[in-house]
Amino acid sequence: MVRRMGRKLGTLWAAALTLASAVAIISSDAGAQSIIPVVTISVEPLTAEVDASAGAAQAVFNCTVFVDGIPYVRYRVNLTAECEGWEAACDPSSFVVSGNGTNSYHATVKVPPGSPGGQTKYLTLNATVSTTGVSLATCTTYAVVATRQSFGLNLTTTTTDIAVTAGKTASWPFGLKNNGNGRDTFSLSVVNLQSYTSNGWVVKFNRSLLSVDAGDTGLCTINITPAEGSKNQTASFEIKAYSKGASYQNITIETTLALQLTVKAAPAGGGNGKTTPPKATPGMEVMWLVAAIAIAGLAGGLNRSSKRG
Repeated sequence: MVRRMGRKLGTLWAAALTLASAVAIISSDAGAQSIIPVVTISVEPLTAEVDASAGAAQAVFNCTVFVDGIPYVRYRVNLTAECEGWEAACDPSSFVVSGNGTNSYHATVKVPPGSPGGQTKYLTLNATVSTTGVSLATCTTYAVVATRQSFGLNLTTTTTDIAVTAGKTASWPFGLKNNGNGRDTFSLSVVNLQSYTSNGWVVKFNRSLLSVDAGDTGLCTINITPAEGSKNQTASFEIKAYSKGASYQNITIETTLALQLTVKAAPAGGGNGKTTPPKATPGMEVMWLVAAIAIAGLAGGLNRSSKRG
């Protein structure tokens, strides 16, 4: 009985030594690494710009996965891509790679046709690493998809000639159309404005910045008040509008619109509308009195004549 127990203990001790040796060999071969790998994703380009104004477009990203794990372990990598409502996919969507190995794939984003320019959306790239069906590690990185923006504008008005009395205000409405493919902000100004304001004129826009969606027209008004002492004249005004979106990209997109303003001098006396009643002709009251007395005397004489008869 004691011999059998001794043999069993010897067998267990030998097995323990064998297991310890195997663990030591694995640790030595793996460089003391854990079976749980470290995963990284690199992507290029970080920002992809596409033009979808004339039709559907695709943004393609070149990606590489690096799995830093045990060299002789085979890891499965599952890949996904998401882009804020736009269709995105990875090709291939999965593969097997050994520890300390890399593999490349493509991530493609489909941009719908007619998508406005100037949009930016994040592409989220995910990698999940597993072995024997057990998930071990994940990695996420990001890229950007941008839609290329075109710029353009046009100024229009129903009239280019306006008349105003000095000291009064003329309001001139006009429209600004965004001919680009994305929402843009436009700045308004008057060419040579100082030449008018230095003479006491007041020239103001109801708003000097105007944000307009692609294809839409924004309405604006410029109010012009000539100085009260201005003489009869015709003044030329030129409005300038330019795209701020284009200026951010060091592109100059601008246009102008001309106006002829006919100024009438204010009436003398300040133009307050008050007048002095005309004076009556001198001596008219006396003439009317003499005529009345003569008529009264004639009537009295006729009356006496009729009594005598």
